[in-house]
Amino acid sequence: MSHDSSGTHKFIAWLGLPALLTSLPASASDPLPELEMVTVVGKIAQPLSEVAAMVSVITAEDLQLRLAFDPGDVFRNQPGVSVRRDPNRFGYTAITVRGLSGNRVLLETDGVPAPNTFSIGNFSDAGRQFADPELIRRIEILKGPASTLYGSDAIAGVVATTTVDPADLLQGDADQALRLRSGYTSDSHAAMAGVTAAARFETFDGMLSVTRREGSEIQNAYRVVDANPRDFEADSVLGRAVIHGLGGPLRLTMGWDRQAALTDVDSLELSSGRFANTTFLQGDDSVEALRFVVDQVLDDPGAFELLEWRIYLLETRFSQVTNEERRPVPPATPPLAIQRHFRYKETVAGGELTVARRIDGDHGAHRLVGGLELARTHVVEQRNGLQTNLTTGATTNVILGEVLPVRDFPISDLSKAGLYFQDEWRAHEGRWTLIPALRADWYRLEPAVDAMYVADNPTQRPVSIDQWSLAPKFGASYTVSHDLMLFLQYSHGFRSQPFEDVNIGLDLPQFNTRAIPNPDLEPEKSDSLEIGARFSGGAVTGSASVYYSRYRDFIESKVNIGRDPATGMTLFQSQNIGKAEIYGVEATLEFDLGAWIEALPGLSGSFSVAWTRGEDVVRDLPINTIDPARGTIGLRYAALSSRWMAQLALTAVDGVDRVDDSRSPLYQPSGFMTIDLTGQWRISDRWRLNAGIFNLADRSYYEWADVRGRIPDDPLLELFRQPGRNVSLTLTARF
Repeated sequence: MSHDSSGTHKFIAWLGLPALLTSLPASASDPLPELEMVTVVGKIAQPLSEVAAMVSVITAEDLQLRLAFDPGDVFRNQPGVSVRRDPNRFGYTAITVRGLSGNRVLLETDGVPAPNTFSIGNFSDAGRQFADPELIRRIEILKGPASTLYGSDAIAGVVATTTVDPADLLQGDADQALRLRSGYTSDSHAAMAGVTAAARFETFDGMLSVTRREGSEIQNAYRVVDANPRDFEADSVLGRAVIHGLGGPLRLTMGWDRQAALTDVDSLELSSGRFANTTFLQGDDSVEALRFVVDQVLDDPGAFELLEWRIYLLETRFSQVTNEERRPVPPATPPLAIQRHFRYKETVAGGELTVARRIDGDHGAHRLVGGLELARTHVVEQRNGLQTNLTTGATTNVILGEVLPVRDFPISDLSKAGLYFQDEWRAHEGRWTLIPALRADWYRLEPAVDAMYVADNPTQRPVSIDQWSLAPKFGASYTVSHDLMLFLQYSHGFRSQPFEDVNIGLDLPQFNTRAIPNPDLEPEKSDSLEIGARFSGGAVTGSASVYYSRYRDFIESKVNIGRDPATGMTLFQSQNIGKAEIYGVEATLEFDLGAWIEALPGLSGSFSVAWTRGEDVVRDLPINTIDPARGTIGLRYAALSSRWMAQLALTAVDGVDRVDDSRSPLYQPSGFMTIDLTGQWRISDRWRLNAGIFNLADRSYYEWADVRGRIPDDPLLELFRQPGRNVSLTLTARF
């Protein structure tokens, strides 16, 4: 791709197209409102008001009102959740839930788990992959250890995304529908255009959705250092067929996503050190994901209330090319051109079966849920490169003392199997509900040693892992009244040892540094207790809770363990650091102010807050992934005609004053406050315009998730400033 972004404006020039399509049958301008919010993150459909846990639901309508263009917008002001962004090059890379990040949070789309993140050095970062906001029907966030239902990867929580279905467009008697959407956001000069078409035939429904995004770097509110020049493009395609008459709707889904970015990494030239003589640095990065899913919910499963099955295949490929030029350093070093290429491929195939049955007994009703999950993952990673002497033209594959190509861990196969069971027992005419659950998991790591790995790690012997784990859970709820439920939940979580930590091999002779494997790593374990209340109906809805989680054998990646006395090299190794604890308070409430103030029908308010603390119990030091306290107050007015609405949101974030700076001083950003104003205008039954002004007061501030780990005098801190005042627009048409 090139830096010419004029194609963005050409691409969205087709906005006049809807005027040619008015001959199509009209459909409802918006999805029908749900009478009661339902969640399926607990494996079965259940009213949110009855869930004995903290679950947040983000709907497609929420995303439109937020004018969500990227993951940061999607999870904006979501209590207990943050998204980490790398402004140097790689963009959004990880999501944090209640202070834990990376592969401790399970991300899945339509029941298919997203690939794990892996990064090493300055030039290689396979980050988490998020669904395109245009394709999202809803997102459900289950906070805290969820290993009992979701297995090892969910020790911090679950973020489950469901994509749009043909039925979301085909409403009423309509047998065909078309949705067009385009938009623009000034914070990254990004434009998007999406087309979603659906049709209903005698035996099946079909849908095809195509989305295109183009833009540039996020415009940080810089004072000294401007953002790295960046051009990006993203394409997403979702095709789905729903076949009827086979005992239940059978869904066939194909999803394809591609993202590419070309970044002039000017910022690293300011970091001196090894980049002191760099005159040009450019990253050409892309990721492509292809997934196939077949799933079915049976209409009449015999003895069961529910029987659902799913099989899937997902392949994700990362390609990151770095081009660097260096000035000569006489007399020893000539001018150099260096090209590095990082490849990472993860292929996962799996399946899941979930059954539920209701049994009425003498002492109450039991809703039994059980399931079986199987998955096999194949991971291949490689780094390659070529260094060219610009004076003589001579080339070499030896860069910084490494003889390329290399693998930083052996080709790895991971097999997982999980069997879980849950009983939701509710006494007849009683107020108590008890929910015991148990999951058994089997995990196997099988490294495959090839010639490339052996050449770079001749003395290392990769290890295999074969282990079982049990994860119990117990929940209880007490219905105080029709509008109020109290709940308590204990859950045990676990996380199997990451394959890259167990068998990593990285040797940088020029820097006298080596990362070594740790075959003795123990799996992480956690115990969590949460007590809360859920309000439903009436003028107040929402939930609030306090929680406490204790973690054992916490894994910290690539810890500096000192020098090797035999070689004098500085060694890094992933280690179990003992014990850690995380505790906090969360609340999300919505108020129907119009029910209290008759003169202001259509007025509503919202409030959310998240406060979290985390401690390394062994060293008595804070955990640096904990986000500072954050609270949001919102005020919304919706006209009785439903033609327009407006919303004002004020967000306040506390400053960071508790960090683990035992290894080096760390930058601690101050607190800040922002104001966002968004609105919606239903121009007609077919057309809708959404607009927003964000950071209305034009504040300059940092997000802790982005800058944690930075030193106070880091010259690159300026890059991490959030955008100043910015605007976003979307235009939607339905036919």
